[in-house]
Amino acid sequence: MQLRRLLLIYGLVALATLGPFGSARLAAQEQPVRITIVHDTHLHGSLASQEGVTLAHYAGLAKRLRAENPNTLVLGNGDDLAPSLMSSLFKGQHMVDALDALGLDADTFGNHEFDYGPDNLLERISASSFPWVSANVFDRRTGDVFGAQLGVKRFMLKEVGGVRIGLTGVAPASTPTASNSGPNLDVRDPAASLAEVVPQMRAARAQITIVMSHLGWPDSEGIAASVPGIDVIVGDHFSTALDQPKVINGTLVSRRGDELKILGQLDLMVQGGKIVSWTYTGHTLTKDLPADEAVSSVIARYQQLLDAQLGEVIGTTEVALDARRSASRSMETNLGNFVADSLRAWADADIGLQNGGGIRGEKLYGPGQLTRADIVSILPFANYAGKVRVSGAQLGAALENGVSQFDTGGRFPQVSGLSFAFNPTAPPGSRVQDVTVGNQPLDPAASYTVATNDFVLGGGDGYEMLKAGEVLIDPQNGPLVANLLMDTIQQQGSIAPQTEGRIRAMGGRGAGCCALGRDDGR
Repeated sequence: MQLRRLLLIYGLVALATLGPFGSARLAAQEQPVRITIVHDTHLHGSLASQEGVTLAHYAGLAKRLRAENPNTLVLGNGDDLAPSLMSSLFKGQHMVDALDALGLDADTFGNHEFDYGPDNLLERISASSFPWVSANVFDRRTGDVFGAQLGVKRFMLKEVGGVRIGLTGVAPASTPTASNSGPNLDVRDPAASLAEVVPQMRAARAQITIVMSHLGWPDSEGIAASVPGIDVIVGDHFSTALDQPKVINGTLVSRRGDELKILGQLDLMVQGGKIVSWTYTGHTLTKDLPADEAVSSVIARYQQLLDAQLGEVIGTTEVALDARRSASRSMETNLGNFVADSLRAWADADIGLQNGGGIRGEKLYGPGQLTRADIVSILPFANYAGKVRVSGAQLGAALENGVSQFDTGGRFPQVSGLSFAFNPTAPPGSRVQDVTVGNQPLDPAASYTVATNDFVLGGGDGYEMLKAGEVLIDPQNGPLVANLLMDTIQQQGSIAPQTEGRIRAMGGRGAGCCALGRDDGR
């Protein structure tokens, strides 16, 4: 009798320690459970694509998959709030509303979540019904994960079909230089952060661990190879897709491609708390898919607000303005000249400089009328104009930095008030040649004033040398660059910028030789 009583007490204690994951649920795991992971790579603040696909089509498919299998997680992977035309006006709130209507289960931070500053992101987190997690983004002021006061955690646990799943996420280490993250953001090494968090998830009795990754695929695959205990990594910082996930050191690595094009469906068969098999389907998104009514309503509301604010015609262009990505990041363009000229004229500076990655739109605008919508499409980031004084040596270093990744990165400089030649095949530090400012050779010992945007002035895209300059106009007191451009167009009425030989490619590789082969995330 005493032995029977002890066994009964022991059994009750054992059940109590299981908490909400009681014996019935654990017993259910003796049979295979299918868990569906629906994931993307990044939405970039877009509610619709140029092909007519909307987030409502995306949501309609995601909800259909959830209806087919209630054991479904719909996950974000960062860069969902920005950048886009709507993002520049609504600062990501449109995406929060749409993702809430979609029923997103969790999201993490990418670099673009910080495009409008950390305070804005905190407002978006506060407005989100879905949770946010990040293993490696911290607030220096608290030493805790960014947004902890609003419920953000380094990881979360979620029961799906009786299986306890641990979810975390990682942002790229380059986030502080690829966004307007402010001085208090601490983005820690993703691999080291996951090496800390994954054992914590296991200690919290997570049976399956999933990382929502906004890392470039070489980094995520490196983590799969080096950090033990990760079952699944979904997402990507670049616009790449796998036909089927890779298995690296026992970790499934799945990435699905660019915004509103393909939706990834990863089906896991879990038995005894382990993945015993899996299948993957990449769904191509089209405008013929049924659209979700709840998300369609959100899109219609924001489209109405957008049309009311941006439909105004502000002037005309007599020439086609080149906003193509491949051009802005590898050669002088007429649009880049106009932006740089506008910055220089506003600040009465010696030089105007605009990073090519800040110019978006990906098409030719005009000839014809220009609207506010056009300009915000071209300059979607909430960047403010400022002015600094730098030495000739610092200016030369800035140009060297600007051409150092001209065929892959967004740092390529569109300039005003100076001209230069560059040889992309020359060794680092000697690529830029024949720099003239105001028709005079660049003097390393002289000082020059530079007007540019706050992203560049803050050291973004590698322009750390400008960060050290003497601030003459603080960007906090300067205009939004997009508004500056709108004002300039309105004042001039009609514009016709030209290319003038300000930038000359040398070394046997033409200026148009190096159109981008991939998306670098910025």
